[in-house]
Amino acid sequence: MRVRMLESVMPGRVVERMAVRALPLVLAAIVIGSVSSACSGGNSKQGSTADTTPGATSDATAAATSAGVTTSVASPGPATFSIIAGHAEGAFDIERFMPADIHVREGDSIEWTAQGIEGHTISFVEQTQLNTLLAHYLQPDPADPAQQIFNPEIALKSRTDNVYAGGDTYYNSGFIGVPAAQTYKLTFTKSGLYQYICLVHPFTMRGTVSVDAQDAQVEAAASVASRGKAELANYIDEEKRAVAQAVAEPHEVPGPAGTTLHRVNVGVTTPYGQAAAFVNPALDIKAGDTVIFENDDRDFHNVVFKGDRAELPPGIGIIADPEGRGLNFSLDKQSSLAVDPPASGFDATTFLSSGSLGILQPRLTWRLKFDTPGTYTFACTIHVLAGMAGVITVR
Repeated sequence: MRVRMLESVMPGRVVERMAVRALPLVLAAIVIGSVSSACSGGNSKQGSTADTTPGATSDATAAATSAGVTTSVASPGPATFSIIAGHAEGAFDIERFMPADIHVREGDSIEWTAQGIEGHTISFVEQTQLNTLLAHYLQPDPADPAQQIFNPEIALKSRTDNVYAGGDTYYNSGFIGVPAAQTYKLTFTKSGLYQYICLVHPFTMRGTVSVDAQDAQVEAAASVASRGKAELANYIDEEKRAVAQAVAEPHEVPGPAGTTLHRVNVGVTTPYGQAAAFVNPALDIKAGDTVIFENDDRDFHNVVFKGDRAELPPGIGIIADPEGRGLNFSLDKQSSLAVDPPASGFDATTFLSSGSLGILQPRLTWRLKFDTPGTYTFACTIHVLAGMAGVITVR
């Protein structure tokens, strides 16, 4: 079943952090490979042996203490630990696992809760397969080869069982958390150190699960959850400061013949996620001025002027898996393909689209010279439900 609708999804700042933000494929593979090696001490293989001695939670305890959270030791198991797998508040999208690193015991479970303006995944995958998946991140849509969909091996849930016993078996939640919060739960039965990643946001969303012996002392589930909430609050505050700083920067410079050049940031990226917003979204300019839309270098967006159309075209198409493994998404060609101004010029009734903006996408910036007075409304159709829209008034 296929449903087309405007979504604030980007099971792409994939196409990264896809959003869609569609992942910058080659760059993502390079960065992920280096990060995985760093996180595992040079060994990117999943399932390496972890320190299973009592007291192995000192790092987690220190992190919780620094976040102002009082830690406690878990009662004898089994127990379920809660981790935030991305969370959005309005345009502020936090793309982190919170907390990213956790100790559990054999027989314990982890439940990730994902929610955001773009989907997330919880993916345990060895490096060679990861590289292959990212190299084939987007594929032609069988229903319409002129547009693209996400690799079903990434977009859809890989297994129906909920027991993780280590090794190189691919465990993937598929896209979850958009348009509503969703959970994914695994029970860990074998001691070891396991790395995992969000395939939508591999630059920022990476984590480890240290599975200790059944009698090991680990941080209590309640303090783990409190630590994650404290991290989320800090990250939201950091993103708000980043947007305020972007707004405060100069965005106008003199152009030729008395005109003005106006710069508009298309999204704001932080080390913790993104703000799906234009900076500045409301411009009052004069005829003859030029506007340059500049996409943040890591995220995936577009800029669409609906002109005289009754509504904006969809940015994302939603495709339900007939086998019940979740949802896949298409990058709707009505927004992802560029529609530039005709040679005769344009006015406020002309439909225009930057097409996909991002690394390895057709363009990173888009320049328009506004010669005709009027009111021009625009939006990123990928993140329209996050309120990513603006207006240009030409005098």
